[in-house]
Amino acid sequence: MVDVVEVDALTGEVIERAYTPEEAAQAVIDAEQSTAQAAVVALRAANTDTLHAQATTALTANRDFLALAAPTNAQTLAQVKMLTRESTGTIRLLLGLLDATD
Repeated sequence: MVDVVEVDALTGEVIERAYTPEEAAQAVIDAEQSTAQAAVVALRAANTDTLHAQATTALTANRDFLALAAPTNAQTLAQVKMLTRESTGTIRLLLGLLDATD
């Protein structure tokens, strides 16, 4: 099996060879790191989508709250809790802290 193709700079000779044991081990490590990095990228993309969806929903909820003529204490407390969650989501988006959505 040919893993490496090298060209001798002096002679132009093409040399085909298999990985050395060290190169083979590094190739496995590189593949695992690449897979792990792809998983992180996918998680960050999914969390970005989730935070954007939550923000869209929050706009509607905030408009509904603002339309209340005289919100109750319970409604006001619920709104403060919701605004805190929304702020956290916005901060995560701004800072690129996309490892979670809470």
